[in-house]
Amino acid sequence: MFHPLRIFIALAVVLFATSGAAVAQSTNDQDWAKKRALEMIRAHEVPEATLPCTPDEAQWWNDLRAAGKAVNASGGRRQEREKFIALLKEGRDKSYQVPIPDGGARFLWKSEPLYTDEARNKLIKGSIAMVVELLPDGTVGEARIVQALDPGLDRNAQEAARRTVFLPKIKDRKFVASFVPMTMSFDVY
Repeated sequence: MFHPLRIFIALAVVLFATSGAAVAQSTNDQDWAKKRALEMIRAHEVPEATLPCTPDEAQWWNDLRAAGKAVNASGGRRQEREKFIALLKEGRDKSYQVPIPDGGARFLWKSEPLYTDEARNKLIKGSIAMVVELLPDGTVGEARIVQALDPGLDRNAQEAARRTVFLPKIKDRKFVASFVPMTMSFDVY
């Protein structure tokens, strides 16, 4: 027969153990969330060099990182975008090796598409889906619409995609072309 005191003690042990696990889980969740929040911010930056490189490559990479930060700080101002792209070209022309591991393209700044007066008058809202080609020189190649919304808005979305500033995909310490999905949304306020 079960003794009431033994049942109470067993129940208390189970509750204590699970409440401790909940606190530990909560702490782990908070740590994970902090880490992810920092990763999300850093995902829009040129990372620090982590692979061996020459002094010239290190200086180029530091200049590229600074130019990437300037793009973000300026809200994608044309002069800052052009400087960033010029540094990518310099690295390619001098055959510099990229001093970070292989990885996908990193978006540093995305331009917002302009709303056309015609679409605003018609109260058109929704999203446009595109496949965008990111070239190794930091420019956007093809921006193909896969879900259209309105001819004027589609055109503006493609133009905004072409103003995107990104660190190209890296493979074998070189920048390479890649295709990425991109969506742009329009809403009437």
